[in-house]
Amino acid sequence: RGLGHIKVWWDDAVHNEVGVTVCGNGDSKPCPTLGYIKHAGEKFALDSGLPVTANADIAGPVGGYGWILQLAQGAPKSMKLELIEVRWDTPLLLHVQYPPGTGFTIEAHAAWCSTNQYYSCIETFQQVGSVAEVRSSLGNTYYVNPTTGVLTVRVIQTPQSFIGNPDWLLPDNNSVGKWGNGYAIDRFERGGVYLPTMSYGPYLQIDANCAAGSGGNQAFCADSIQSATVDVCSAGYEQVAYDKCCSKSNPLLCEFADGAKTDTQRP
Repeated sequence: RGLGHIKVWWDDAVHNEVGVTVCGNGDSKPCPTLGYIKHAGEKFALDSGLPVTANADIAGPVGGYGWILQLAQGAPKSMKLELIEVRWDTPLLLHVQYPPGTGFTIEAHAAWCSTNQYYSCIETFQQVGSVAEVRSSLGNTYYVNPTTGVLTVRVIQTPQSFIGNPDWLLPDNNSVGKWGNGYAIDRFERGGVYLPTMSYGPYLQIDANCAAGSGGNQAFCADSIQSATVDVCSAGYEQVAYDKCCSKSNPLLCEFADGAKTDTQRP
């Protein structure tokens, strides 16, 4: 379990109004709800989640079954995730509903970077066959449910000025920075507590291959979508926490988002 943070962009026309006409800082400007985000799984199915506004800074518990993002106007044609802050060992999965059959181009980009024999600057994600594969990956894969259209990506915190050395890197707390300088991930560290600190510049770009909507919906796919659902528990289990399912017949028999199982009580 841990904490994570992302900032999401999907429509510059909307986000560029932050602090101008909407979502001011203590000046009573309106900040309307444009969507919601919540934990994945049946336990949260009837919960709308927390509101997402034009100033879409999102933070919350990670290491579970992931976050479901659903915007009121539909499925975004493009999303940019930046200011990412998450430990390597507490995966952050993001689930977004799309019209079934939608294709994607997903890339991670470093800042102030030139590709050479030692470092890479862009990584194109590869599609895999399950959510579990995405969760256990190094963070450069995605999965699309062929029935529901739900896209799942693992969001990792990359180094600021390189993506790989030269191969893709999921940096941990010991990964060395570029040209051997410092650490790959800035952090606050004291008394055994390690907290990664976000970097300005690197971002994750998600582009959907779908027809654009019309009028004020041009930043979204034209086809409508249903409410996103992500099943997280095995048969005979029910979800009891954002990262945990337990047997309906034996509540001490539990499974966790990381794949661990136990027959004794675990928080």
